[in-house]
Amino acid sequence: MQVVRWVAYVGILVAIILLQTNSISAAPPRDDVADLDAFIEKTLKDYQVPGAAVAVIKDGKVVLAKGYGVRDINKPAKVDKDTIFQLASVTKSLTGAAVGTVVDEGKLDWDTPIFNYLPEFVGYDPYMTRWLTERDLLAMRTGWPAFTGDELDSMGYDRAEIVRRMRYLQPRYSLREVAQYSNPGIFLAGEVAARTSGLSWNDLVEKRLYEPMDMTRSGTVVKGLNDANMSAAHAVVDGKLQVVEPSILDTTGAASSGTSTAADMAKFLLMLLDKGTFNGKLILKPETVEEMFKRSMIGEIEFSEILPISETTGFYYGLGVDSYDYAGSHIIEKAGALAGVRTIITLVPEKNAAIVVLANLNLTAFPEAVRAFYLNQLFGVDPQTDQKEIFELNSQIAKLVAPPPAPTNPGKFDGTLDSLVGVYENDYHGRCEISRSGDKLSVACGPAKYTATLTHWNNGAFVMKFPGATQAPTLTTFTIGEDGKADSFTHETWGLFTRVQEEK
Repeated sequence: MQVVRWVAYVGILVAIILLQTNSISAAPPRDDVADLDAFIEKTLKDYQVPGAAVAVIKDGKVVLAKGYGVRDINKPAKVDKDTIFQLASVTKSLTGAAVGTVVDEGKLDWDTPIFNYLPEFVGYDPYMTRWLTERDLLAMRTGWPAFTGDELDSMGYDRAEIVRRMRYLQPRYSLREVAQYSNPGIFLAGEVAARTSGLSWNDLVEKRLYEPMDMTRSGTVVKGLNDANMSAAHAVVDGKLQVVEPSILDTTGAASSGTSTAADMAKFLLMLLDKGTFNGKLILKPETVEEMFKRSMIGEIEFSEILPISETTGFYYGLGVDSYDYAGSHIIEKAGALAGVRTIITLVPEKNAAIVVLANLNLTAFPEAVRAFYLNQLFGVDPQTDQKEIFELNSQIAKLVAPPPAPTNPGKFDGTLDSLVGVYENDYHGRCEISRSGDKLSVACGPAKYTATLTHWNNGAFVMKFPGATQAPTLTTFTIGEDGKADSFTHETWGLFTRVQEEK
């Protein structure tokens, strides 16, 4: 009997402790939107972001659409929900959806090899040429090297020439072996959809997505865009926050040239959450949205994936979007970065909820900090979870584009600057011409004469740096021939360039 009473007593104690614990951990009812709004205001300052625009969807309704900070640090104009931002790689989600409209027409299939639609495409090897599909392109499973090969736009090649040159883009892995983030792959997916639809990629996005969803302040071209309510691009250069030139990559636009506002992107998110329908209009079939969200390829957790994404959540590529599992839900997401801008969209279909964050600074983890707060708040987790780690990571991001550390005792270059002057050629990138002005060297590549500086670093190695706040300096090593002139150089990302024989 004493044992029974003791067990009962212990049971009552445990119940009391649990009740007290629950009463302590259960915060009083709060206005989630107000808390998120206050967090954004504070975090904008913490991360020293000039301006941002955010829209939040809950239960199929936009509950927040607001601007924060300024459009340009040199001007007083405020960001609002209709301020235009570059979308950067969030454009890929638009491309995935636009491709989906062509699939819905029956003119294109996710898994039919693309040579059936774009017969002029030739891959690096016969297997890629024969079997590469639209799904492979959109789900980052081509095997083309990660974050490589998208310079042809800046070099001045047109879309047809870029497609032709892709036969020289050497894969790092076999088709569907390892996920590799590829902007050229998304560009090619856009070209396949353009050919099968009879529309350019630009018209496809504008006519199939923007127009039926009344996304009147959205576009697909950056060059020449001049709007009174448009955000400037910002970056920290030499320790100082300043306005920088925006990235203009309109030729390969399917990967990154979209522009939009928080209010307009909320409409896009509403459509995806409603399984392809917007205000009663069918934009995409439900099964097509489901296919976009499906896990088509397993991805690795890399520097661009920020908490709550971790080894415990997994990371997957869909068709123009990414996904991971968090708090028991399948999260759909796409983030973007260009010189002077950071963006992110995050959807939680199971809760009919989503957020878009557009920020006018790069490099920054501000968008991920906001979406982490939002997700944790949505799932009843302490919203401050992961915030310290994200902030600490933010301070390390700038190192991604920092020049390589100078050697302690750099070796002398045995040749002369004149020995490097000349024209060099690479199958994929085409021709680059090195010229000298005084004691300085420059490199001009492609039809557009895309120009970089070339600075000695160590022995036969030089640092090549193209313009742009997010362009990382790259080591370039020269090989000197018997005649005392460089006969080639190797760019650590672009590969080997061989001197073109001078005409006599």
